[in-house]
Amino acid sequence: MYEHNANQLILPDKFFLPFGGSLNPDNRWIVMASLIPWSEVEKEYKKRLGNLNEGSKAYSVRLALGSLIIKEKLGLSDEETVLAITENPYLQYFIGLHSFQEKAPFDSSSLTHFRKRFDADIINDINEQVIQNQQKMASEKSSENDSSDDDDWTPTSGGSSQSGAPKKTENNYQGKLLLDATCTPSDITYPTDIGLLNAAREKLEGIIDTLHAPFVGKQHKPRTYRQKARKQYLALSKQRKPRIQKIRKAVNQQLGYVRHNLKHIEKLGKDSLHKLSNREYRDLLVIQEMYRQQAIMHKENSSSINDRIV
Repeated sequence: MYEHNANQLILPDKFFLPFGGSLNPDNRWIVMASLIPWSEVEKEYKKRLGNLNEGSKAYSVRLALGSLIIKEKLGLSDEETVLAITENPYLQYFIGLHSFQEKAPFDSSSLTHFRKRFDADIINDINEQVIQNQQKMASEKSSENDSSDDDDWTPTSGGSSQSGAPKKTENNYQGKLLLDATCTPSDITYPTDIGLLNAAREKLEGIIDTLHAPFVGKQHKPRTYRQKARKQYLALSKQRKPRIQKIRKAVNQQLGYVRHNLKHIEKLGKDSLHKLSNREYRDLLVIQEMYRQQAIMHKENSSSINDRIV
């Protein structure tokens, strides 16, 4: 069940502080909160909640997305994110609370569910809108400064200033405020060669499933060795500091699986590539180039190549 409305936001000075005072409207979290198009994000958020009238009460989009942004900007774990929010009134305002509370607003395990509801496309759209709003705000502020500068001069009887030109006031600029609403999880594995090949292999297996779907029951599905390949990948990834020889062996194995899958797709996709979604087709093109690069680097025992895909 979802009853929250992203349009029902409060101003910083309306945020209740039991210990007195008020929030600083120039604080970075308050500024960022004003730049994020919460109502637009809420529309996409609701689509991922299923039936809005059934089930347990869902958290608001501002709490869910805001918590992920806090986690990534501060580089915290899930548990530390909840602690930081519980201790900081500015963070509580950022996630949409109306007053400071000493009790944690949600359990750290909820962050796992929040991440599933915001994919890369949504985050990219949010970042673009934040940047546009930030530029718009900076432009409006600049116009206001220019307008105040034009008014800040003393006209003489001849209609000009005493020095013959408008007297400008001195602006004490102290740099630019840069904001980033990115909340892509920071605990994603660094894109190593073995990790890239494993991800490519899994995507290719999904593409093979799509292309073979019309032939289920008519012909055997191409063998992808997905369980064996996954087991070999995990055997290396679980080691803290594997030796170079083991890494090269694992990379060679994954290269073999990727090459094997690409050949299957070449046969299956002769007249059926149109069955792939735009994303699957794009992934296929990227993987083909990535495989070419990885094969060259592995053969030459190199770790760099022009326009390397990571």
